[in-house]
Amino acid sequence: MIDRLGARYRLQNESLNLFAGGIDPAYPARIWLTDETALSFHVSLLGPYYGIHLPGIPEEEPVALEIAQEIEATYPGYQPIPPELGNEVVPDVDMDGVSMGEATIYVCLFSVVWTWVDP
Repeated sequence: MIDRLGARYRLQNESLNLFAGGIDPAYPARIWLTDETALSFHVSLLGPYYGIHLPGIPEEEPVALEIAQEIEATYPGYQPIPPELGNEVVPDVDMDGVSMGEATIYVCLFSVVWTWVDP
């Protein structure tokens, strides 16, 4: 999937930590839409969920749709986490890079890498 998307877009694979023996709850990657703006996506290893972190620019919609189709074809049964659920803070959770009580469902399922494209 990463190779197919990388052949069409400027893709930055951020899951190399996993191949080096690191521990992360998801496969993350980033597609650069402009020189300064990226759309990131994450496929959870903990459950059948994925997230696409949209930067809020017009060019994002067709790319996000294509990413969703690739993820769902590669990982049958995987579903997107809606922002109204993913942005919910999980109380009493302390994660690497996030203080107690500040971790969202997105961060719990995808890691703090989810926040790397936040403004």
